[in-house]
Amino acid sequence: MPRIKLSEQYKNEREELCKKLIDIVGTEFLLSELDENIEKQAAILALKDEIQKCFACSEISAFKSNFDCKRPYLNIVRGILRKQGYTFIGSAIVLKMDSGEPKSTKKYNIFSNI
Repeated sequence: MPRIKLSEQYKNEREELCKKLIDIVGTEFLLSELDENIEKQAAILALKDEIQKCFACSEISAFKSNFDCKRPYLNIVRGILRKQGYTFIGSAIVLKMDSGEPKSTKKYNIFSNI
């Protein structure tokens, strides 16, 4: 009996996980805001077990035990959405802070290819 691919076996579950991730971060977000929002980070990391059941995660750094990932929550969002056919685009921007100082960050946009 041939092995069924995870992408075929868990088609609906994979799309639901992508929707959950997009609900957490949105289709447009700033890296600096995600870095500061501990609740969003925890919500993303809480999905790790569910993600491992439906996705092959060996290529995503956040799931490697011997690899120290600086932003595992961003790595999970980017890796899972790309595997599911979403386009994940990041562009550098400079924000003007309340104090008048500029702050460099990245703005991410998520697009569905479906």
